[in-house]
Amino acid sequence: MAYRLAVVIHAEEEFDWKKGAKATNQSVTHHQELIVLIDKLLDAGAKVTLAMDYPFISSEEGASVVEKYRGLADGIIEFAAHLHPWVNPPLAPIEQDGTVADVNTFPGNLSKEQEYRKLASLTEKIEFVSGTRPVTYLAGRYGIGENTARSLVKLGYKVDLSISAYCDFTHQQGPDFSGYGNKIFERDDITYFPHTCSILSALPLFQDYANRHSAVFTEWQNSLVKKVIGKCLRLRRYRLSPEGFTLKEMQQLTYSQKKIGQREFILSLHSPSVKPALTSYTRDERETDQLVSNTRDFVRWFIEELDGQPMLPRQLAL
Repeated sequence: MAYRLAVVIHAEEEFDWKKGAKATNQSVTHHQELIVLIDKLLDAGAKVTLAMDYPFISSEEGASVVEKYRGLADGIIEFAAHLHPWVNPPLAPIEQDGTVADVNTFPGNLSKEQEYRKLASLTEKIEFVSGTRPVTYLAGRYGIGENTARSLVKLGYKVDLSISAYCDFTHQQGPDFSGYGNKIFERDDITYFPHTCSILSALPLFQDYANRHSAVFTEWQNSLVKKVIGKCLRLRRYRLSPEGFTLKEMQQLTYSQKKIGQREFILSLHSPSVKPALTSYTRDERETDQLVSNTRDFVRWFIEELDGQPMLPRQLAL
């Protein structure tokens, strides 16, 4: 069975991550740069999933990206849903200063009705603009909750990408995924395909142990003594993403997961990172060019060196 790679772009509005979530953040100006990246990825042999939030799919700029690739939908392009609740109608709850409380930036923390109404609104908008009803979902901030699966099934979704392997967001009032690795699994009529992460360490045996026992990393982070030991072992959690990670680190991550039997991978990034100074990952043109080249070069390496195959998450539901 071949190794498979899904490229998932979080196609979303532009906002200052340090200033919190605001309903007024609606701008999408990076569409041309995003098209350049997608074209490079397709030329490298990738299949690309655009997980789109409401400001992106509602804007003329975002719609122009969709229109360019409409004819490739379900072949080498997939249009998926990405729910940012702070900018997705209906917009309540919003604070008096226009911000959204951090707890409500995770869709799964909303009431069952609020989460469903927002997701239904996004789903209908994507279907109207793209001509394709999405079957793959990615929660904003990876924030799935106890009601999410039922809402997804009701709206016709088949695949969820919201789990972030080895990660715990409870310090932000978000979900705890520390008990999850990268394995694909089915539950509640949904196929779950976690965003690829891995634990790397200077001690290979401990690295393998930590990757096979997903909660180990979080346990060590919560213990002062173990955290100090972990620093000596250069213990760190890596995401398969060009945002904050080098090409070499992404390759090391892939090898570490291959070693424990992982065969499906998600390479992910946020769409605003393709334009300078829109995210902390690409502060200038040099860093932006590096991100684009690292993304393309990883795809080429995965396909050519690992004899890997590109995939769309929706294929898991077929």
